[in-house]
Amino acid sequence: MKFTFGCLGFFATVFLMATNHPGQAQEHSGPFAYPFELPAELSATLTIDANEPAPVNAMLLGLNCNWPEGLYGKVGYNHPDAQRLIKTLQPSSLRFPHGVWSNFYDWESDGRRMNDDYVTPYDSAVKDHPELRYGFDGFHELHDALSFEVVHTWNVNYDDVDKSVRRLKDRQSKGFPARWIELGNETFWKTQRSESVRDVEKYIEVAKAHATALRSVSPQTKFSVPVHWRNAVTDPWNQALMKEDFYDAITIHKHMNYSADAKGVTEAFSARQTMVDMSKALQSVFPGKPQWVTEWSVSCGENSLSTLAMASALLSLFDEPAPFQIADYFQINASHPLIHYDRATQVHSRTAYGAAYQVIRDALETSEILPSDVESTKIQPSFDAVSAQAVRQNGKTIVVAINKTNRSVPLTIAVKDDAAARQWSLRSLAFDDTKDSPRFPIDADVLETSASSSPVPILPPLSINRIEIVDP
Repeated sequence: MKFTFGCLGFFATVFLMATNHPGQAQEHSGPFAYPFELPAELSATLTIDANEPAPVNAMLLGLNCNWPEGLYGKVGYNHPDAQRLIKTLQPSSLRFPHGVWSNFYDWESDGRRMNDDYVTPYDSAVKDHPELRYGFDGFHELHDALSFEVVHTWNVNYDDVDKSVRRLKDRQSKGFPARWIELGNETFWKTQRSESVRDVEKYIEVAKAHATALRSVSPQTKFSVPVHWRNAVTDPWNQALMKEDFYDAITIHKHMNYSADAKGVTEAFSARQTMVDMSKALQSVFPGKPQWVTEWSVSCGENSLSTLAMASALLSLFDEPAPFQIADYFQINASHPLIHYDRATQVHSRTAYGAAYQVIRDALETSEILPSDVESTKIQPSFDAVSAQAVRQNGKTIVVAINKTNRSVPLTIAVKDDAAARQWSLRSLAFDDTKDSPRFPIDADVLETSASSSPVPILPPLSINRIEIVDP
């Protein structure tokens, strides 16, 4: 296909309008029917500024990984299927250990431990499974082979400063640069503390001692503290930490899980704005501090709308690059998983989430971000019909565009101050209907070529799209 990018002013006023009839719900009824009425005409315009490219921050494509004992035994990354999966995925960055369990991680035994009487909901999971291992040796082997980045979550609950320093030296001696260290996981929750960090004052005392000692060994390492996203401005935990300066960044966890109905879908599709609003609120409390979103997820049930909402939220991390420095999706193989594992056949497959993640990762990971502005028909006041982002990759302009409607949408593309003719191709991951949540072979190409005689790309209904443009 060939089309011509007109001047910016021309494309600001000219759109190719959708020709199908005003949208109603899908033919089937029930909670997964498309919940929004659409206007008669749908359109989207993406304006690209190709003059100011910036490197993509691949740390925003990071992942969490838990190894459920029921699937992989109790050896974590040491399990051969876990090894095989990570070698197939070749992640750009991983968080280690995983979530709450990092608060109980004994790096010397590679297991879990508690050594006080502080009561948490996790006591039995720690005390009743002394044989469980996280699989650091396997993780080390994978890191040697794949050289992914690691966000380390430190155990300030139970490690003293000396043990903490020995852990850092051990990791660095094994080839881990240890550039990023979180000082605990969600210790703003009382259920994730220990006696030594039983309140915010004790946490600050302990975390500051760890950071000071670790920084003396590794001055280049950056340290973050976990902060509360609810009532971010007034939360007592945040209010106490904002007065301190021993840390370099703040860690945020944001799980946006909603019901599979019109209200839930609206909230899920609004997750992009929710992330931006949360970030701005925390900037007002912690000005100048980079934000590490080391756990995030979006869901409104197991359906295509969840997948589109998740993909749109992922793309928004790149729309609003500052102050997000790190982001780790939650997670590879549990809790809105990217990967499904069949224990009987030992076969991994991609979920719809996993397919969407891979489409965006393939487009962005080794690219340069091109400043992009999207004007699109609004479905609701809080979100548009189409989200899109342009990048430069291997001499081509790549556009990732997400159509959140159940109708086709024409996407007009303009390059600022450039009217040259260019060729484009469109490949799409399109869902059959709102109930659709397919799985794919892990090595499959999930994109299908969309043929069209239209002068502009036509985004299929309920789709994630990759548009390749050959620059002249």
